Amino acid sequence: MYKKSLLVLALAVLTACGPAPQPPADTAPPPAETAAAAPEATPTPVPAPAVAPEPAPAPAPKPKPKPRPAPAPEPVAVAPAAPPPPPVCADCGVISSVADERVKGEASALGTLGGAAAGGVAGSQFGKKSGKILATIGGAVIGGIAGREVEKAAKAEWIHHVTVSMDAGGTRTVTVPRMEGLGVGSRVRVSGNQLIPN
Repeated sequence: MYKKSLLVLALAVLTACGPAPQPPADTAPPPAETAAAAPEATPTPVPAPAVAPEPAPAPAPKPKPKPRPAPAPEPVAVAPAAPPPPPVCADCGVISSVADERVKGEASALGTLGGAAAGGVAGSQFGKKSGKILATIGGAVIGGIAGREVEKAAKAEWIHHVTVSMDAGGTRTVTVPRMEGLGVGSRVRVSGNQLIPN
């Protein structure tokens, strides 16, 4: 009995001094008490929908490096082109030869009549009677022929047969009355029957 009293006393002291004894861990409190003891649950705030941040501006592309200019090619010495040959003149050439010729002139009636008259006078000096007549006629005929030839010789002229070697090939021969200072080797242009110095 004495031991019992000590045990109760010790329990009372412990109760007064210390916290209330906890129930053993393995015993769960009744569900009604737990619900009563638990504070009211506050609603959890719903987080605002996340706003996607604006994308950062793309960095500016780096400028491409400027290509180095290619070195200028060294100038190549080009021989000047030969000028085109001048157009060939179809009427031009060089005198290659000249042949001179003396041509008798044309006789007129004046030379024939004058020669006949002079021959007749000379023939009348010969013979007698009928012989004189024949001599006069013969003298007149011979005088006329002689007078004609004399007149032709008096009117004779020199002409020149000029052969020209043409630039376009071949030769041409032109007959001219005067050479006008031209000769073999002179450059000329042939125009019809004329030679024009070129």
